[in-house]
Amino acid sequence: MAMDYDLYAQLESFNTRLTMNTMQFLMKNGEVVKYEKGAIVSREGDPSDHVYIIIDGSALVRKTDHLGNQVKIATIESGGLFGEMGVFLDMRRSATIVAQTPMTAARFTNENFINALPRTPDLTVKLLRSLTEKVNKVNWRVADMAISNAMLVIGTYILECPVLDDLASCIMDSELVKKETRLEQHKIVDALKTFHKRGLIRNLAFNDGRNFVFEAKVPELKKFLRKLAAKT
Repeated sequence: MAMDYDLYAQLESFNTRLTMNTMQFLMKNGEVVKYEKGAIVSREGDPSDHVYIIIDGSALVRKTDHLGNQVKIATIESGGLFGEMGVFLDMRRSATIVAQTPMTAARFTNENFINALPRTPDLTVKLLRSLTEKVNKVNWRVADMAISNAMLVIGTYILECPVLDDLASCIMDSELVKKETRLEQHKIVDALKTFHKRGLIRNLAFNDGRNFVFEAKVPELKKFLRKLAAKT
């Protein structure tokens, strides 16, 4: 169905203002779809054959983890785009989209959406901002995962140090640690600094430009590593 003119006010309220030309195009070429709270809009692994703009309401983005659990990874608010990455990458849905509230959206075929971009610069800007946000979020998750993995490796390495009264006295040869863990120097340093900031190790020093010297609180470190492993 073509979009009704009474959606004009809602379209106008988008975070990125759309011009009259764009709104007219949307109302002519978009299909209005409504979802009840909890309804699945698209499933992970489905073909990416439509692009959506949320007019009213919000949606949850869920992804299946390695154990088969559905994990919430993001929320899309009114005015937000989703499905656009599949248009350009010719990929299947990378996540499941669920209506978080009763939701109204404008749905476009990939062809209509692509055809709109040369004629609607403001929609193109909105698309680019959406893609940039998603890339930045992925980069942050990758960075977080990298430091988490480094902390797990270094934390396990620390637990091999001699322990006296729940306190491990450690002298770590940086070159040997790099060789045995295959971690770069800056990742080792970042992991140790994070442990130190969290109070899991104390008296951290880097002697002779080669050896890391510190004391580790073994019970607290083990507890932290267990929680970190559960999230990774």
